Amino acid sequence: MNFLTLAAKNLLRRRGRTLLTVLGVAIAITVLFSLLSLNSGYQKELNKEVNSLGVHILAVPKGCPYEAASLVIHGGVIPKYLTATDLDNVRSIEGIELAVPMLMHQFIRKDNKTGQDVPHIIFGIKIDEERELKPWWTVEGRYFTDNETRVMLVGRGLADKENLTVGSKIPSGPFKDFAIVGILNRTGDQDDQFHFVPLTEAQRVFNKEGKITTIAVKVRDVSQISRISAEMERIPDIQVVTMTQIMGTIMNLAGSARSLLLTVIAIALIISAFGIINTLLMSVNERTREFGVMKAIGASGLDIGKMVLAETVFITFSGGVIGTIAAVVGSRVIEGFVRGMLPYSPRGTMVSLSPELIGFALVFSIALGIVCGIYPAFKSSRLTPMEAIRSGLE
Repeated sequence: MNFLTLAAKNLLRRRGRTLLTVLGVAIAITVLFSLLSLNSGYQKELNKEVNSLGVHILAVPKGCPYEAASLVIHGGVIPKYLTATDLDNVRSIEGIELAVPMLMHQFIRKDNKTGQDVPHIIFGIKIDEERELKPWWTVEGRYFTDNETRVMLVGRGLADKENLTVGSKIPSGPFKDFAIVGILNRTGDQDDQFHFVPLTEAQRVFNKEGKITTIAVKVRDVSQISRISAEMERIPDIQVVTMTQIMGTIMNLAGSARSLLLTVIAIALIISAFGIINTLLMSVNERTREFGVMKAIGASGLDIGKMVLAETVFITFSGGVIGTIAAVVGSRVIEGFVRGMLPYSPRGTMVSLSPELIGFALVFSIALGIVCGIYPAFKSSRLTPMEAIRSGLE
């Protein structure tokens, strides 16, 4: 009979204690696996939401940047302009993925129902670049092309309010007879209330050839926003507004959540490790006579130490398997509990299950067994036959 078989039989002889120790390890591994998967999923979903903002930096004409940002976001009109040269200078900065020019302007149309003058906001855009900046856009009808004339997209909210349909034309105002070729499906933001036309058409209608009101910038790596913003600020006519405050708040929440998760993981593992060591030491003390007999019939201290270590690894690996299965099965319940505890949580699923994470949990459970079993194995291997037998008879 080899020592692995003997270790397994020894554990089965003490089923109650073995089961309780396995359950203790299982709970620790469940906590470890659940929190690591939640941390990974939380980070992924936060990154998705940051990227879904589309715009990381706004370049606006020099003046008050925060006022300008508010105007851009809420559809107001900026009284100053940037040029194609400014756009080229922005695009030359390393680390910028997209730099999208826009001309934003306001025009007045009479409301069909009340007859009152109502301000409307129109954006002149480069459609392919805008769609790359906002990949979630979908449209009823079709998108216009940049070289088309007298065509327009409208947001769903505006279309519903104005009874606009694909194929209809704007009846009045500077965009009279512009055909609506597409209606944006509802996005839930300000785009639902805006008109969109090719950039060259907006520049022609408002007599602003070659001028733009803002440049929307998306960077490749959000950690480089500060550097890129500093370089953009060196361009003479540009003032920069970043989304750093928004993203900084989100990242701070992510950092706080990560710290909380790691603290809980550490506490659970420490408690579990001490529980395993305590159980094994009690087992060693109770089995001193058994170890003495084994040494008397020829077993070495190394053999006994290996047997105790094998028992520990069996316990922790079994606990790791049970804990991992429990975490996978209960992942949705755990996610719901964590969502209720966090001050901010992303919309998507926060649980990220992967084969790599499952493998890590199982390997970690084995490593935990080896670490926890070293001292009990060493102690049992040091017993002399006579000392062990005498201790067992007392």
